[in-house]
Amino acid sequence: MIQVQNLVDLMKFELDAEGSDRYLFETDYKPAINSAMNWLVSVFNKAFEQNKLTGENLRDLIKTRVWVANNFSRIKFDEAVVNETLWSFMAVMPQPIVYPTQTPPTLPNDYTSIFMADVAFAGSDFSASKSTIEKWNENKLNVFEPGNVSLQNQLANYSYLTEIDYSTDTTYLQDSEIEIRPDVSGQFVGITYLKVPTDVSTVNDSIEFPATLTTLMVQKSLNFISIKQGDNTTLFSVTENDVNRLVQIMN
Repeated sequence: MIQVQNLVDLMKFELDAEGSDRYLFETDYKPAINSAMNWLVSVFNKAFEQNKLTGENLRDLIKTRVWVANNFSRIKFDEAVVNETLWSFMAVMPQPIVYPTQTPPTLPNDYTSIFMADVAFAGSDFSASKSTIEKWNENKLNVFEPGNVSLQNQLANYSYLTEIDYSTDTTYLQDSEIEIRPDVSGQFVGITYLKVPTDVSTVNDSIEFPATLTTLMVQKSLNFISIKQGDNTTLFSVTENDVNRLVQIMN
């Protein structure tokens, strides 16, 4: 992790502002650091798209939690309930071993999945492959493809469909769910995901990026401060140079 106080100290050095109140945390450093974090997320996204990096490079942001799937074999990642912002799914693991061992609770209705905040993922013999919308229905009866319904129990070959909004005005009240097949309705499912780093609030916070990115965070934060100062610097989009530099730092 990167300590915010360390970032601020390095920025003060670059700005020649040690012992000065010219730059303040609330109005200068904090907004610049949070903007730099958002920019870095964009750079990572482009690196992921180009298969130059994987989510494993961001170990402080990788979480594994347990849900109970609803009666449609779907799970909603409710950011308000999980108290984290989803960046991307990394693995979906049906039939997990959970700790402490227990039976899944009864679902409140057909369409609500349950986030199990008090249950830990302990392992699984299964991992669901990610499917596309085009293949989802075609593979249903194909015994050779993940997500088919012909193989069950210990022979099951699972697949999941990326988040889709299935909600209606009155009868189906959940949106943005993943669906898993073969059916896992009412069962525990482990999900490993990448969370978006939490914004900085105080100078005592930590940033959930590897310490190797400290210099890049300092430089980009200073860039956002210079934009605020109005030195004719403009915001620029993520470039190949940004991605290549990130890859070099992370490898």
